[in-house]
Amino acid sequence: MVLPMRFHELYTTGHPAISFEIVPPRTATTLAGMEERLPQLIALCPSLITVTYGAMGGTREHTLETASRIQNEYGMETAHHLTCVGFSRDEINLVLEDIRNHNISNIVALRGDPPQGETGFTWPRDGYSHGNQLVEHISRFGGFGIAVAGHPEKHLEAPDSKTDLQNLKRKVDSGADAVITQLFFDNRIFYDFVERCRAIGIHQPIIPGLLPILGMEQIKRITGMCGATIPDELFRQLQKAGDDEERVHEIGITHTANQALDLLRQGVKGIHFYVPNPHFPMGEIMERIKPALSGSEGVVVAEGLG
Repeated sequence: MVLPMRFHELYTTGHPAISFEIVPPRTATTLAGMEERLPQLIALCPSLITVTYGAMGGTREHTLETASRIQNEYGMETAHHLTCVGFSRDEINLVLEDIRNHNISNIVALRGDPPQGETGFTWPRDGYSHGNQLVEHISRFGGFGIAVAGHPEKHLEAPDSKTDLQNLKRKVDSGADAVITQLFFDNRIFYDFVERCRAIGIHQPIIPGLLPILGMEQIKRITGMCGATIPDELFRQLQKAGDDEERVHEIGITHTANQALDLLRQGVKGIHFYVPNPHFPMGEIMERIKPALSGSEGVVVAEGLG
């Protein structure tokens, strides 16, 4: 039996680790889509697939079921997302026990978002209100690789970038093995973010998160939620494409693939792809970046970037 590989091992192999982030099914329709698509995603040979966790733990059972299937039926490394919002410390321990019993050894630890339509949280008396507290709890519990979220363009709730970076450092210092970034569309933003992280003593791997573009409405919704900015030229291309779905698709695939190629050439330790939906053709992006992954472009993982 091959032992699961934790985050600190995934990002120290000397080769860039590709990860996919998927949303667990919520309905019979999305379950059918996942059943059909999951083997195709796994066939693309990512190093890891992470499974998201709904606001207030809304998809807890589906998250664990999906992650367990990836890990135990398909033999693919997986990570279970976990939020601290809405759970007491004892409840978090029960969740961690459940995750461990399913042979899952990686957790993406997040503070979590409020339920749809709400702007604030109600924390249990014996619970946590910040991500670094959850990271410290998981670290004390033991047995898991831990990744946390980083925001190249600042978390929307942070008053400024300096405060946001200090919040990230607290999470890292609490026991995180890696940082996975929020999505961005301009690699210069990522490189600047890494430089600022290194300057304040964050030395863990920082993995860029990329979201393939589906259309203008998606871009407006996502950027409104996370604060990511769109390069002017990309915005003009999407506006010009209008309702031409085939053209928008090509713009989205090309931009994400070019982002990934540039990042790989600069020596990142991995790339985290946010898979927009079960049927998104990740294979097209993976095919375009294959030369960089196979080593035919002479890609070398750099110590400072990933």
